[in-house]
Amino acid sequence: MSGRALVSGVWMLLSAGAAGLCWAVAGPSEERQRELSRLPESNQAQLEASRKRNTLLMQIIKESAESEKNIALERDWNKLSNSGPDSKPSR
Repeated sequence: MSGRALVSGVWMLLSAGAAGLCWAVAGPSEERQRELSRLPESNQAQLEASRKRNTLLMQIIKESAESEKNIALERDWNKLSNSGPDSKPSR
């Protein structure tokens, strides 16, 4: 084994060790992982409600883009936020 190959191997090991150390230091701690598990997206019911709300808003935006009138003034926005699973946006 030549000296150049030995030096190259040592540098590769040092680089891999430094990358592993950075991964260990920068990785999420147990506390951070617990915080992430408490996000609204981790609760299936809240995630589904958020998806439904986003779908309704996208529908309103699409209708607004396709019409000449101001749909935002015609909507009852309180009904939208309190909508149940079977309700449709008011017109």
